[in-house]
Amino acid sequence: MSDSYEFDKPALFTAGTVGPKGRRTFYLQFGNPGDLVTLKVEKGQIHALAEFLDQLLEDTEPIAADLVPLALDLVEPIHAAWPVASIGVGFEDDAQEFLLVIEELVADEDDEDDEDDEDDEDDEDDEAATAEIRLSSAQVRSFIDRARDLVSAGRPPCTYCGRPLDHDDGWCPCFN
Repeated sequence: MSDSYEFDKPALFTAGTVGPKGRRTFYLQFGNPGDLVTLKVEKGQIHALAEFLDQLLEDTEPIAADLVPLALDLVEPIHAAWPVASIGVGFEDDAQEFLLVIEELVADEDDEDDEDDEDDEDDEDDEAATAEIRLSSAQVRSFIDRARDLVSAGRPPCTYCGRPLDHDDGWCPCFN
């Protein structure tokens, strides 16, 4: 079972990538100095999270520019604790803060080898880890901007089908 995490307005909440265009791996990173957590995510998850948060942010109070974090680069070393399956978002109106609940992607029982059948192991071993993160509106605003930059920095789309062009030669299978 992987570790679960809980952070109340961490000093860092960001997204980033490692690798060249077309082969990038996306990460979410959050925490405080000396206590950072990195999770592996998909590009689509980053994009969807940013767009949904942006919709929610429209209904909040204005954000003072001096409160928006500027340091949003991933902090080395980057070792993902676990891959992300789902991200849930909530907003607490009284506290004017966002709550993200992130769930680990766990292997399906059908994917495991039948040879390893053992009598009922602890159900805890099958439970997905979670991360609960409370964020201010300013942290959310900076994340949205960062996420949009990351997503748009990918490979250009094919003018015919809209899928990303091949990273090496700019070729698309629809050219056939």
